[in-house]
Amino acid sequence: DDAESIAAIRRAIDLGINWIDTAAVYGHGHSEQMVGRALEGRREGVLVATKCGRVRNPDGTVGKVLRAASVRRELETSLRNLRTDRIDLYQIHWPEPDAELEEGWGEIAKAVREGKVRWAGVSNFGVEQLKRAQAIHPVTSLQPPYSMLRRDVERELLPYCAANGIGVIVYSPMQAGLLTGAF
Repeated sequence: DDAESIAAIRRAIDLGINWIDTAAVYGHGHSEQMVGRALEGRREGVLVATKCGRVRNPDGTVGKVLRAASVRRELETSLRNLRTDRIDLYQIHWPEPDAELEEGWGEIAKAVREGKVRWAGVSNFGVEQLKRAQAIHPVTSLQPPYSMLRRDVERELLPYCAANGIGVIVYSPMQAGLLTGAF
């Protein structure tokens, strides 16, 4: 329910939550729209992160695109959905298609220079992909999956990020609920 979602986000902010992470592909933009409505009059002090690189195809499936024009369209749509003039952390959701990585990252770097994005990050990248992106523009953060059951990032990714000043924001730390004890 939209009203309940908005009320939950506002209550979380009232209780001190200051970070909201979403993506344009979640609900095909609906998640961003709910966040935007919830943040009306409350945007200051709240960091908003969203992602690009996944688009809805005409048949309803999700496509993988990192072409500059698509990244720009997604960014402008996210700004409208979130009802804001800037996105605090804009991330490439997945490095796919790999051949378009540099083009998409270059467009995000341009958005940072324009002031539409404060920090540029990536999700689900490997070390070699991080290096390719860093050659164009600094990578602020990496968002990999990481949990007690999924620790492969400890071998190369986490040491690389530590050595290069790249923040790490993990996802699925409870392994999609498996580690909650509810299963």
